[in-house]
Amino acid sequence: RGTEASIETAKMFGEFYSYPGSKAVVSMKLAMGAEAFGTFLLLLLIFALTEGCNVGRPSDTVAPVFIGLAVTSIICLLAPLTQAGLNPARDFGPRIVAWLTGWGSAAFPDNNGGFFFVYILAPVVGGTAASLFFLHIIEPLMKQTSKACKCDKHIN
Repeated sequence: RGTEASIETAKMFGEFYSYPGSKAVVSMKLAMGAEAFGTFLLLLLIFALTEGCNVGRPSDTVAPVFIGLAVTSIICLLAPLTQAGLNPARDFGPRIVAWLTGWGSAAFPDNNGGFFFVYILAPVVGGTAASLFFLHIIEPLMKQTSKACKCDKHIN
């Protein structure tokens, strides 16, 4: 644990978009863009499927199936680039456990803070952009098409 070679086993705890010795080269900018875009798409779909103003949304019993399919599709799209973290807690918590249990610097193998930017900051930016886009553009359009709908209730 804690050596350069232990990065292979540390990958079971956290996401690694690029690491020393890897044949795949993914820049930090590309990794950040992919994580932000994936989170944006996922949250936008969740908002659309659960918003009461969306008269075309599926029933509450079917919406989780569509959300699960969206997660699967986004992971298939992003996994070759970043392993599709999409959720800061999903990466950071296990990475801290790896660091505390002896993997040390192998849990955070880059020196420029890339893992913070890619797996924490980028999903927060993507999620914030999705919520703003939905609240200011999509939801007003839904309200226009469905005047009889009570749209005061939002997702918590």
